Amino acid sequence: MPEIAYLCRPMQLRDLTDTHTHHSGRPDALLSLPPSPAVFRYAAPFSLELHPWHVAADAVALAHQLDEFRCAADALRGNPHLLAIGECGLDNHCGVPLDRQTEAFRCALAVAHELDLPVVIHCVGYWAEMLRCVADANLKHDVIIHGFRKGPQLARQLLDAGLSIALGEKFNPDVARIIPSDRLFFETDESETDVLSIRGKILNLRDSAQK
Repeated sequence: MPEIAYLCRPMQLRDLTDTHTHHSGRPDALLSLPPSPAVFRYAAPFSLELHPWHVAADAVALAHQLDEFRCAADALRGNPHLLAIGECGLDNHCGVPLDRQTEAFRCALAVAHELDLPVVIHCVGYWAEMLRCVADANLKHDVIIHGFRKGPQLARQLLDAGLSIALGEKFNPDVARIIPSDRLFFETDESETDVLSIRGKILNLRDSAQK
C-alpha cells in the first residue's frame, strides 16, 4: 500500500496508484469532485473539478460558477486531502461555447498556480488551445492529460510541452511505449477495472517493448 511512502510527509499525487477516478472511498485513488458541501467532508484524496461539460454557457451564470469555484478552493487551502485541481479543460464535443470553456479552464489553472497544486486535464479536440492556456499559466507541478487515447504523434507534442499522460483501460499501445516513466500515470476514470490490472497491462507492454 502507498501509505508507507508518505508517513513522514504530506500525501502527494504521485503517492497514489490511481490518479483519476469517479469511484469514491478508495485511499489509493484521486476522486474528482466538483465544489459542493460534500467536498468539505470527504476524507480521502480528491481533486477539485471544473469539468468543461458542466461550465455555464451564460456569462452571468459562469461568473457566479467561477466565484463559487474560487471560494471553494480558498476554503480548502491547506486541506491535506486536496491533491490536485481538475478534471478541467476543453472539449469540442460539448455544447458550451469555447470562450466560456476557456474562461473556466484559465480560472482552474490560476487556482492550481495559487494553491501550488498539480492539474488533471480533460481535453477533446482543442489541443492547441489547451496547450496555450497551460503555457500561459506557468504551473509548477505535474500537468496530467487524463485518459489519453490518441496516437504517438500527439503524445510526443504533449510530452515536448512538458505535460504528463495518464492511461486508463483503453489506450494506444504505441503511446504506452514512449511515455517516460516519470511522466506516466495510471487511472480508472469511470471504469470498473481495477487500476492494478490496468497498470500491470501497461507495464508488461512497456517491458516487452524493451526486450
